[in-house]
Amino acid sequence: MAADQDRAPRDENIDSVFYRDGASNSFAMRLLKTARRNMFNLFIEQMRPSPQTTVLDIGVSDDENEGANFLEKSYPWPEKVTCAGIGTGEQVKARYPSATFRQIIPNEPLPFADKSFDIATSNAVLEHVGGVQERRQFILEHLRVARSVFITVPNRWFPVEHHTGLPLLHYSPSAFRALLGKSSMGYWTKPENMDFLSRDLIGREWPGAKAPRIWMTGIKLGPFSSNIAIVAGDHAQT
Repeated sequence: MAADQDRAPRDENIDSVFYRDGASNSFAMRLLKTARRNMFNLFIEQMRPSPQTTVLDIGVSDDENEGANFLEKSYPWPEKVTCAGIGTGEQVKARYPSATFRQIIPNEPLPFADKSFDIATSNAVLEHVGGVQERRQFILEHLRVARSVFITVPNRWFPVEHHTGLPLLHYSPSAFRALLGKSSMGYWTKPENMDFLSRDLIGREWPGAKAPRIWMTGIKLGPFSSNIAIVAGDHAQT
């Protein structure tokens, strides 16, 4: 099935397009789960949550499967988690009844008061929100609603592109977009749907007053790590 050049097909959301194109077989899903387990372990290590810590997970998936919504699957105090997503959240509410779900609108302020949460986190969302200004605003919303933030994104220098499963082609974004633009993976060639983020780019674009701590995480392939984790705020929870 060919993807629309500007948006996901009507019967698919961005998550289902990802799981179709980038994690469409058992081996890819195992790698995805390993990467997300390692990122979750880093989250626990760096954020030090307690039974009282409140967490906002921004960008939960409406496409429930083994690799989706890893924090909700693994967090030891699910009643302290608020899930925010652009869908209706029916699968999220059914699968994680102890958590709270709130629907949000892309590129609009989050429906929460300042510092409502101890931690705001998002996984593989920042690369999908649009351009530089949209990314900065998305980060600022994390910083506004929580005392600490933990954001993870795919590393553009990892040899395998996360959303398509293709090796090396994404090292040249122009070639990636030109060659795949009219293919079934054309959705991912639109910068407003997915952009390529690196550690250096995140550091340059960071809108906060204090520079974040940036970690390489996920899975290793030689000197490369599959993901980048960004930690900011008063992350030493007590």
